[in-house]
Amino acid sequence: MSALRLCILENGLVPEPLNACFASYPAMIEAWLAPALPEAEFHAVSPVSGEALPDPAAFDGYLLTGSKHSVYEDADWMRAEIDFLRRARALRRPIFGICFGHQLMADAFGGRTAKATTGWGLGVQAYVPGASPGEQADEVLAFHQDQVVTLPPQAEVLAGSDLCPNGVLRYAFPALSVQYHPEFTPAYVEALLHRYGGSLFDEAQAQAALASLSEASLANAEIASVAARFFREARPNESPAPERVNPSLIN
Repeated sequence: MSALRLCILENGLVPEPLNACFASYPAMIEAWLAPALPEAEFHAVSPVSGEALPDPAAFDGYLLTGSKHSVYEDADWMRAEIDFLRRARALRRPIFGICFGHQLMADAFGGRTAKATTGWGLGVQAYVPGASPGEQADEVLAFHQDQVVTLPPQAEVLAGSDLCPNGVLRYAFPALSVQYHPEFTPAYVEALLHRYGGSLFDEAQAQAALASLSEASLANAEIASVAARFFREARPNESPAPERVNPSLIN
């Protein structure tokens, strides 16, 4: 099989005090997804740093990272990326979004993101399939305050949590997004909780989230397999239309 050329759009930077110990968000995504998708060639562009976006036809698919920023800041680079996403949709280039990427995609495609009335989602969260509320929940890592509050017209909810009901979205065109962070490790979330506990959120929340990390059985590898299948099936001009994803595999 020929190489699958994927471009990661860097929407956020690892906080400066932590970047000596942890890789960039594009590098985290590559480390997470590459074992499940060995034929992929990963490239990165950093809109948040002012780098120009590629032609949407230049790559076989795109991944969007998380960010400390909020979609409703309406920054110039965000507007440019929204335009890029719409052009990529017209070309049927597959797009996979994470956290801020999930939110930016929703806004680009007709939905709305806002600060959650339920507060912060921190640490290990239980995500259940939207269509199968009695099914076993998967454990995933979260670190967010914003969330998608209005669904885009062509989006279907695959899964969510008590705090974030619109947590996994699949679109009628080849696009899939998750509010949580399958690319994060418990060590990185722990570092974020220590850094921001008592400032962005109170210390009690930070301690509860830290406690959740100790006994987690994360579904990161399973989600990587779903993302890999998504890109393979939606590969431009080389595969049939993508099949419906089993919600139990990406909750």
